[in-house]
Amino acid sequence: MRFLDDIPVVLSAARLVQPLKDAPGAVTIIDRAMIRASGARDVAELLTWVPGFQTGRKNGSTALTTYHGLSDDAPRRMLVRVDGRSAYSPYFISGIEWAKISVDIDDIERIEVFRGSNAAAYGSNAFLGVVNIITRPAADTPRYRVRLTEGENGIQERVLSTRQQFGDVTARLTVGRQGDNGLAPIDDTYRNQRVDARVDWQLTPDQEVEFHLGFADGRARTGLTTDVSDPARSVDNYTGFGQIRWRKQLGLGDEIKATYFHQEERAADAFFVPLGGGLGVPVNYGNRALRDDIEVEHLIHPRGDLRLAWGVGLREDRVSSTQIFNTDDNIIVRQTRLFANTEWQVSPHWTLNAGAMLEKTNETGLRLSPRFAANFHVVPDTTLRAAVSRAYRNLTPFERQADVRFYESSTGTLVRQSFQPSPGLRPERITTREIGIRQEWQSGRSNIDLRLFDERVEDMLRRITSPSNANPAPVLNTNGETPHYTNGGYARIRGAELTGLYRPTHDTWIGGHYASLDINSNDEFADRSAPNEQFSVFAAAQVLPGWHMSLTHHFVGSMQWYTQDKNRLKAYRQTNLRLAHGFAARGLRGEIAVGVQHWTDAFADYLPSLTRPTQAYATLRLEY
Repeated sequence: MRFLDDIPVVLSAARLVQPLKDAPGAVTIIDRAMIRASGARDVAELLTWVPGFQTGRKNGSTALTTYHGLSDDAPRRMLVRVDGRSAYSPYFISGIEWAKISVDIDDIERIEVFRGSNAAAYGSNAFLGVVNIITRPAADTPRYRVRLTEGENGIQERVLSTRQQFGDVTARLTVGRQGDNGLAPIDDTYRNQRVDARVDWQLTPDQEVEFHLGFADGRARTGLTTDVSDPARSVDNYTGFGQIRWRKQLGLGDEIKATYFHQEERAADAFFVPLGGGLGVPVNYGNRALRDDIEVEHLIHPRGDLRLAWGVGLREDRVSSTQIFNTDDNIIVRQTRLFANTEWQVSPHWTLNAGAMLEKTNETGLRLSPRFAANFHVVPDTTLRAAVSRAYRNLTPFERQADVRFYESSTGTLVRQSFQPSPGLRPERITTREIGIRQEWQSGRSNIDLRLFDERVEDMLRRITSPSNANPAPVLNTNGETPHYTNGGYARIRGAELTGLYRPTHDTWIGGHYASLDINSNDEFADRSAPNEQFSVFAAAQVLPGWHMSLTHHFVGSMQWYTQDKNRLKAYRQTNLRLAHGFAARGLRGEIAVGVQHWTDAFADYLPSLTRPTQAYATLRLEY
């Protein structure tokens, strides 16, 4: 989509290409120009531009992102998709592991963030929201591209990308390495290596195939030199995937597409805990997870004012970790799904959206997640909208079956059980009601959007302790009690989100957002898991010919990540500044940029003891 040619559209809200004013909810779009101007080194940093999001760093390599709170150090109530592939990792604890995404930030065309439950389109993992990452077609990338970054706190990045044409086939290959020294004062240096490839094959004028391949391999420091039960060590994580997507145009805007992907994740994390007297406990958090997923989707236009996207999908997950599940067997989760989303242009003033996702797993049975939305265009550029939806979140194998036991190596004695199974859990359930108003001008490129929402989460998981299910009881468990989950939680999330953007040209804008949020829950940790207020301002402009400057400023009110008792974070501000100079000569295009991240006093966004330092950096980009 060329910026000045068409009205900005959203591609993923209801699996239909829609003008933003017709979408069944509030959507934030971050395009390629915004991504570059931000100076962000990964997608997680960009979500500070989205109202209602909380971001943090558990350590140097682990970014935390959640929408509307309710998250501990393993966010799992929102979905991330990359070119139609679920990047959600619902195997062990966390659902979103940003370091395992292989796509380079310069290969991203746009990011669409649907704010609110979108299970009707994408299933149970889209419980509170969806981040859709859409990469650039291979043909729309430079023949050669290099990016080099150096900065304070050990910031270092090397990226090389090439695009090649072979008849009707266009291929892009991007390789890179990234890392820094993490947070103060812990030892959490990390280095990630990534390879990502996209191949676009135009079979016929109306038929194409995309191949996506990639892997991310990370080594990170973790643990504490002062804690023998969690010693300082290196942890290795690997994720690799292969995806094929076939698409055929059927005429009159109709389309059919099929997507299959295979993904493998594995981790190596083993150490030994001495108990004295020659005794000790071997610990091995190593794990492996395999996912196979196939989906067929059909877009049809039954008549001129009606569009329908429907499809079916199958998925199988195989998970293994002897330490986490107390078994050498694979845990297998199979899911089938049937979905449909429709848009009806009732009149020039009314657009109706309706959809539903029917899901069934071998652990939770059948669940239906419906949604209905109505958009009333008071005048062409002013839209009122209202939506109601119900969604379920299927639980992870860890939440249901974790049985973490530690045995003394020579005697086989059960020393400790740090988590026990939670049988009989029901899926979490959310009912969302929202209303909003959207005002557009400049053909939609500039806008103001207000979202008012009421989200009720029921059967929410809570962590409690009960006598251990192990027999004999573990030696070191206090009072014989061990943590596990129960469905006893409830939360009501109410508030407002206001966004605004004035963008007279592609590279010039000023925008911002404000979010007010209130959580009432029967769990005191949930009540404090999001700030009551937060706001951001971001601006970019050409200050001199060839010189471009951007500035972002964020305020986040006091909050506390879920379960982090007595670790309430102070309100903080952070400012990021970037100045870039572009140049060109004989087919070579380049940019030199300098920037400062966290241009404030040191602040903490996960634990009060872990601070984010001010970091200056310089980046050189070359394209040919």
